Amino acid sequence: MNTLISITNLRFAWPGQPAMLQIPHFELAAGERLFIKGPSGSGKSTLLGLLAGIQQADSGQLRVLDRELSRLSGRERDRFRADHLGYIFQQFNLLPFLSVTENVTSALIFSRHKRRRLQAPPRPRPNDC
Repeated sequence: MNTLISITNLRFAWPGQPAMLQIPHFELAAGERLFIKGPSGSGKSTLLGLLAGIQQADSGQLRVLDRELSRLSGRERDRFRADHLGYIFQQFNLLPFLSVTENVTSALIFSRHKRRRLQAPPRPRPNDC
């Protein structure tokens, strides 16, 4: 099994607040899909921020694409996010003078890895036959 996300004993709290997220164990394998739903303030965006390395957990282990995010420096997390994840901020980081497509593809500016992948010829997928 190719594990994309692995969480063990994750805990996150905003300063001065009780724990917002407490996840004893979770794994997401390649090919699996996940839908995150919950009321406002339940931690959906916080979880995505943790998975992207924008925020750091108070405790526990969070592995994404077999990388332990807590062991990466802020700069390394930024590079990891730029090279391997697609993350569009909810509000304040979208550029109002760009179209939706331009906002989404602007991440290519920060990642040579993604630009090379975009320029490479597509690989045939097993179900394409």
